[in-house]
Formats: sequence, C-alpha cells, structure tokens
Amino acid sequence: MSNDPESKEAANESPAEPTADELKERGNNCVKEKKFEEAVLHYSHAIKLSPKDPILYSNRSLAFLKINQLYYAHEDAEKAIELDETWAKGYFRKAEVLFNAGQYDSALLSYAAALQRVPNDMMIIDAARKAAQFSNRETMLDKRVPWVGAGIGIVLGVIIVLLDQLATKAPTVSHPALMVFLVMIISAIGWGIAKGYRYYTKDQKKGLLDPPLELLEGFWKDKDAEENPDEPIKAPRNRYTKAQARQRFKKGKT
Repeated sequence: MSNDPESKEAANESPAEPTADELKERGNNCVKEKKFEEAVLHYSHAIKLSPKDPILYSNRSLAFLKINQLYYAHEDAEKAIELDETWAKGYFRKAEVLFNAGQYDSALLSYAAALQRVPNDMMIIDAARKAAQFSNRETMLDKRVPWVGAGIGIVLGVIIVLLDQLATKAPTVSHPALMVFLVMIISAIGWGIAKGYRYYTKDQKKGLLDPPLELLEGFWKDKDAEENPDEPIKAPRNRYTKAQARQRFKKGKT
C-alpha cells in the first residue's frame, strides 16, 4: 500500500458538487436534445441550490410544459413572476401554459403583461395574435354550436314525424300543431345537448391546471391498518401532507 500523502489526499477528495449554473446548463442542453424529463431533474437540483433564481423556474416551466405537466409548468411560471415582477419571460411562460390549457383569454392577459415590459418583442406579439385568434374562434363556437345542435334536432324531429306518418297505420301524432311542437321539442333537446357539450369541453380544459391526484394517498394508512389492526397508525418518516409535498417539489427538494 502506498504511503504517499498526495495519493491519500486524492483518495479522500470527493467529486465536486455541481453549481447551480452548471446544473442549469445541463438542463438547457437536455432541453435542446428534447430530454425534458432529465431537464426537470437538473433544474430541480439547481433550484435547491439557488431557490431565488427566477430563470431556473422559468426554464423548468418550459420543460414541464413540453411533457404536458401543465399544473407544474403554471406553478413554476407563477414563481418566476413572484421572484421578478419586472421580467417579461415569467409572464410569457405563464401565457404559454395558459394557451396550451385552452385558457386563451387569460393567456392574452399574460402576453399583454409581457409586452408591457418588452413592447417590441415580435415573438410575444405573434403569440398574442395567435391567442386572440383562438379566443375569437372559441367565442364563435360558443355561439354557433348550440344552434347547430338545434338544427340537427329539427332534422331529426322532421324525420321522426315523417316516419310516424308514413310507416305506421295509425300515426301517433296526427295534428299539424302537435307535429310542429314535437319538432321544436327535439330541436330544443339538440340545442341543450350541444350547449352542454361546449360547457363540458371548456370545463375539461380548466381541469388541465388542477393539481394532480395523489394516487398513493391513504395507501400507508390502509396497509398499516390491515397488518396491525390493534396498533395506532403511524405515518412513514418521509411522508408529507399534500401541500408540504407540493411545496418541497416546487423548491427542488425531489
């Protein structure tokens, strides 16, 4: 065995811990290579070392957005804004998340906030124009879709009345006023179904920004109760409440 003090010193040295800037660069390289899950890990590690850097949250927001984790992307964008309200990129990141969640009007507000800070940025201007187009389309669909449903209902109502008159020996509806009333009832049902469908699709989009489900919530409690029914239930050492777990994740304590 060598007694060389230099070799002993080298053996006792541990690898240098990467800095926040080095981890950020690794994350940026992963984003360029479309390794977004790996980028999230690097940015999270960097945030643990430098929790007050809005750029890290902005970058991780982008990575989360690329893997369709809209809730976490939105949370990171909000954190970036909180850390630096004068920085346009935080508002832009938030707008991009809202746009992908189908919240076009809210996205427009965030794009406007970004433009207040960098008025001549063409990328933000083009993104805002796109959001305005999608917002106008949604407004048009809100108006048109129910009436399309009503029109389909009228067609179905007429078909039902004609079949009743032509295909049966004793028609169920014989008076013209009743025929019209039946058609109008079916048309109203079609209008209501189409209106409900629009409401459902918009509500589904809003849900994209809801916190993810805690799939293992209650798992340890149920497991302990089955194995030791006579003993008080004790949570595992590393278990946190939902709010604590979410806060630790946002701070990079993964």
